Amino acid sequence: MISFSLFISCIGRKTDGRAIITHNKSMNSIYCFYTNRELYAIDSIPNMGKESIPKEDDFSLIGLPFWEEYIKTCDNQKLRYYIIKKDSVDKYGWNEIFKKNIYNKKYLFTIEDLDKTNWEIEYKGE
Repeated sequence: MISFSLFISCIGRKTDGRAIITHNKSMNSIYCFYTNRELYAIDSIPNMGKESIPKEDDFSLIGLPFWEEYIKTCDNQKLRYYIIKKDSVDKYGWNEIFKKNIYNKKYLFTIEDLDKTNWEIEYKGE
């Protein structure tokens, strides 16, 4: 298996200390990442992503931006947060996933939306 990092641009190296925490309660390994555009508009693997272990992984993404500034760069000023099962990546590959907009869960967030969730997402595999 090829190891790789997930990359996306950040606004400088600013951070405000907030992180999106994902609780993987599903039976699957998953990849989580955020982007400022839809998957089909991306031509490379996004950054700030991470693979999780089924049923036991709670994690936050590293390399966090200053969120208000980052979200201003997003289409419709909403951050896209994707969850994709590792099985889907193994089956289709990243290029096909981007081209055909394949994902298992997608969230659109404003800062207010993230504040309402306390910056936490629970993924149960549904």
